[in-house]
Amino acid sequence: MLKTLLAGLPVIQVGLVVADLEACARRQSATLGTGPWRVYDLGPHVIDHYVLRGEPATGHTLVALNDAHPQTEILQPLSGTSLHREWLDEHGEGLHHVGVVVDSVPEVVSAAAAEGIGVLSSGEGFGVDGTGKFAYLDTQVALGMIFEVIEPPTSLGQPDRRL
Repeated sequence: MLKTLLAGLPVIQVGLVVADLEACARRQSATLGTGPWRVYDLGPHVIDHYVLRGEPATGHTLVALNDAHPQTEILQPLSGTSLHREWLDEHGEGLHHVGVVVDSVPEVVSAAAAEGIGVLSSGEGFGVDGTGKFAYLDTQVALGMIFEVIEPPTSLGQPDRRL
């Protein structure tokens, strides 16, 4: 069932976890020509039902997004508990996940669970209209990376700043 739900979906996002978002954005822009960047401060203050390993997540993370295809998402954990902080502490900087847009995050999560794939972290109720949902699936053993499924909100709204 999971394979059926994900088959043929294009990767729309490549996520990098870093210690210094601005430095990474500068390197990405200089080397690959990617940018400009929209920067958001994400965490429980803007994500309802933000969860890490089944418990409320407290992490604040700076997120920079560009308009490349696939999009590059740069994530710098600032404080609290988050999957991004865990990754940076355990693996250092680098590739964290790839993401795809799905019709229903809950449906994919349910299908993944039926195949023994759990959720590392998830959130819902983000974006201007509160319709955004995401789940990071625990696919490190199967795929060698984390796989994110996303129901994007209509709009993330105005960024906190631009780079």
